[in-house]
Amino acid sequence: ASYRRMNYEIWYALAEFVDNSTQSYANNKELLDSVYERDGEKLEVRITYERQGDDPVLRIVDNAMGMNYAELEHALKIANPPAITTGRCRYGMGMKTSSCWIGNKWSISTKKLGETTEYTVEIDVKRIEGGDPTLDTKTIDGLAPEEHYTRIEIRDHNREFKGRTIGKIKDYLKSMYRVDFRAKTLDLWYNDQLLAWEEFESKLRCNRA
Repeated sequence: ASYRRMNYEIWYALAEFVDNSTQSYANNKELLDSVYERDGEKLEVRITYERQGDDPVLRIVDNAMGMNYAELEHALKIANPPAITTGRCRYGMGMKTSSCWIGNKWSISTKKLGETTEYTVEIDVKRIEGGDPTLDTKTIDGLAPEEHYTRIEIRDHNREFKGRTIGKIKDYLKSMYRVDFRAKTLDLWYNDQLLAWEEFESKLRCNRA
């Protein structure tokens, strides 16, 4: 519950989710590249913010490797470092701190490439704060082994996304992932806009005299 009071910015919170997706890709690059090539895809992360009356939802969806049950259980433990700590995700805190900072109710659904089960866990921060730490897992079996994704949905928000904040989110994300854009390894969407980094050289005025 203390995460919601952190001195944080929304673009850094969103970047935690993108970091998780890009690290999942980096950890499984050879296998995912072969799948992406077969399907005509690349790593894609979509961030959408939908106003649904009094219940807006923030949704982050990727087509990275996905997680099996053991990996999801590991990811939901507080301060539990990932198996690989040399990349963008070192401390095992990003998804949880960001989700709880943004909203009081969030869920994660994931399905790993090569497996046939989707797992969903719903987190009610206020209920946990009240002393009930139980997290129930819902499963959907019989899915196609070639499907792979993670979807996070956050509701009951502690702060709004509006006005100039939206522009700042896009500008910061464009800058933070410019290396991935240059390498053409990531399509990052904010609502219906595909984000791209404009190189500095393109902004220079050339004297052709």
